[in-house]
Amino acid sequence: MASTQYLRVAIAGVLAISLAVVLGVVHAGATTPLSIAVSGNHFVDGSGATVRLLGVDVPSTEYACDEGWGYSSQPLTIATADAIAAWHADAVRVPLNEDCWLGLNGQPSYGTEAGYQQAIETWVADLNAAGLYVILDLHWTAPGTNDADGQRPMPDDHSTAFWSSVAETFKTDHAVVFDAFNEPYSPMANGNSDLAVSWSCWLDGGCSLPVANQDDPINDAETYTAVGMQALVDAIRNTGATQPIMIGGLSYANDLSGWLAHEPADPEHQLAASFHGYYGETCDTASCWNSTLAPVAARVPVVTGEFDQGYDCAGPPTSPSGLTTFDDTFMNWADASGVSYLAWGWWVLGNTSTSCNALSDPGDNYALVSNYGGTAVSPDGTNLQSHLDALYAGSGFQVVTTALPAGTVKVKYSATLAATGGNPPYRWRVLSGRLPNGLHLKASGVISGKPRVEGTFTFTVKVLDHKTKTKPHTQRTATGEVSITIG
Repeated sequence: MASTQYLRVAIAGVLAISLAVVLGVVHAGATTPLSIAVSGNHFVDGSGATVRLLGVDVPSTEYACDEGWGYSSQPLTIATADAIAAWHADAVRVPLNEDCWLGLNGQPSYGTEAGYQQAIETWVADLNAAGLYVILDLHWTAPGTNDADGQRPMPDDHSTAFWSSVAETFKTDHAVVFDAFNEPYSPMANGNSDLAVSWSCWLDGGCSLPVANQDDPINDAETYTAVGMQALVDAIRNTGATQPIMIGGLSYANDLSGWLAHEPADPEHQLAASFHGYYGETCDTASCWNSTLAPVAARVPVVTGEFDQGYDCAGPPTSPSGLTTFDDTFMNWADASGVSYLAWGWWVLGNTSTSCNALSDPGDNYALVSNYGGTAVSPDGTNLQSHLDALYAGSGFQVVTTALPAGTVKVKYSATLAATGGNPPYRWRVLSGRLPNGLHLKASGVISGKPRVEGTFTFTVKVLDHKTKTKPHTQRTATGEVSITIG
């Protein structure tokens, strides 16, 4: 999360003192054979069906080990995993601490390096067993001999070693996605430093940045040298790991404007863009999403690793009226655009601030639930749960592709249509209109061939989902208008 995270961590820490740390139990059930990979501008599972990552962030594995409360400040068990899956989620994002994983700078303050690693491995296995994909996120970091006690602007001299170790550990688990660095940001943009992160530094590193974390006083005389996103991709691939890698944009992953022009090179072609969207940030409207996210989503998968319309109690809005529609507006836009999303966060915090009490909002501090059994709280928890329920029930079964990537006359072309809310695998056909001469739609949703004519073509497709396994074995259909431009 962005600059208000330290307050939320402090609140969680007080609550965590009374929680038992229960990460050491291995779930006895068989691991669900999940698999995820990038195909064009979307994810697919092992059967080739389109997948969107829809779910929640489960915080605390980034900070509890550093503060000495445990490997987590909440019960990370198969029961918790099942409660998340019961929301019809298919993904969980797990934030990690660089020092705790590597055993650096006196960390973890609780337990041991090996214990922390085993706790994370057990949690990932339990999530997979519940049918959930897992995003492993490098969240808290620090350069040199400094403690990884918060968020820094960019990766540091330990980050490649972190990813070499994490990727080596999980390279055979193809239900895992790597999120290279939580929220890159430029200190100069925050107004408390003269040191900046350009898109060039974002890619290749080399710029000097303040050592202090985002919540401590900044001293531009104490710096470290940033490591770029390309180095993290290289570190992961050098282990032989082939899983998708998420790369977050600048401005706490809220800015993807320079992402395509500075996309790292990946020999596996398995990169996805990571976006974080909170009410009140610069890119929190459909016009911004259309102008900056949509062009990226036309080329690679976009995963919204964090989103919420909630607010931090340290600086609540003067009126909560402007918060009432953000979640649904964003999720509806993302559904139509084929964008994945996970809400922050699956933790129990409660109403802990006089200012938030005055607004009568039990969902403050970005909490989704009031207990670990999964009881949703307003606004973010109830919004997400009801939206995922609707998608699962089929009312959300829809074609999410509206515009295909542009093609060129006499040049090989391939793109895949995407739908959401149904029971894959899907079967596709053209209902009306026509594809450009030379292109053909396969039942799998792949459009391929060599276009022979220029122009913009609009056609309507129909998609049929798979029969449900339980009676009455229902099947659903959806239609959508799609366009493609050939130059």
